[in-house]
Amino acid sequence: MTRPTEREAVSMLVEELNAAHGLRLEVRQRCPDGMQGGAWMLQAASGRLAVLKQRPAGEGPDIRRLAEAVARIRVAGYPTPAWLASGASATGAHYWVQEHVRGRPATPLTPSTTEPLLEVLERQAGLDPLPDRDWTSRVNALALSDEVGCPRDQVRRLGPVGDQLLAAYDRLLADAGRVRLPGHDMVHGDFNSCNILLRAGGVAGVIDVQDLGSGSRVVDYACLLREAYVDGYGDDVARPIRRAGEAVAGWPALVLCVAAAAFFIVEFKRRHRPSMLATVIARLHQLAGELADPC
Repeated sequence: MTRPTEREAVSMLVEELNAAHGLRLEVRQRCPDGMQGGAWMLQAASGRLAVLKQRPAGEGPDIRRLAEAVARIRVAGYPTPAWLASGASATGAHYWVQEHVRGRPATPLTPSTTEPLLEVLERQAGLDPLPDRDWTSRVNALALSDEVGCPRDQVRRLGPVGDQLLAAYDRLLADAGRVRLPGHDMVHGDFNSCNILLRAGGVAGVIDVQDLGSGSRVVDYACLLREAYVDGYGDDVARPIRRAGEAVAGWPALVLCVAAAAFFIVEFKRRHRPSMLATVIARLHQLAGELADPC
C-alpha cells in the first residue's frame, strides 16, 4: 500500500475535522514560515483563510484545556487568533484550526518594532490560564540540570566550546545565587519575533501559543533578549528588552531565564541550522559578558 504524501494526509485530516465540526475547509498550501513546521493554510468557501496546526498526542496539555485557555486569554484582551476548531484525529494526533491573521512577522526587530512587543509582554502580567503547566520548573531544568539529554548535557557534548559557554553562564548563575521566580503570569514559551505579527505599526497577533503556561513573563523577556543577541539586532534593541526584563523580577531572575534560553537555542541550532552554530555560540558569549555588567 502506497503511503500518502504529506498533502494527502493533511487533506484527509481536513475532511475528518470538517465532518467533526461542521466546517467546509479545503487545503490551500503549506505555510512557508517556520522551521518545525506542519502549518497549513486552509480556505473556506467564502474565501476566509485559516491555519491548521498539529502536534503528536501526549505533547503538552489536553487539547481541550489548551483551547479553553486560548479562549480565556482572548477574553482578557491578549491578541492571539481565535481557535475555530480543535480535537484529536483518528490517528491520535492533536490538531487546531485558528484564524488567519494578516500581518508581517516582527523579524528582524528594530527599535521601533521592539516597543509594541514589550507592550504585549506586559499584558501577560497576571494572566494565568493554565496554572498547572509550570514553566518555572522547566526553566530551572533547562538552566541547571546536568541529566543526560538535557540542554546543558547537549552543550557539554560540543567539547571545549561547549564547556566554555557553560562556564560563562555558570559564573553568572553563581553571582545570581538561588533564584525564586515569581509566578501567576502567562508564559508564551516561544516569544520570538517570528511569532509576533505586525500591521499598521502595532501587533496584529501573537501566534504559536500552544506552549503557553504559568510562571513569570521574564521567561519570555529572556527569550526575546537571546534572539536580539543571536540575530545581531544591536544594543538599541537589546537594551530596552533587558531593562524591561529586569524590571519584572530583577537581575538574578533574568540571568536564570537567559541561561535556560541560551542552552536551549544551542541544541536547537545544532539540529536545525548547524552552519550557524559557531556564530550563535560567539553571540551567546557576548550576551553573557554584557549581562555581567549593570544595565
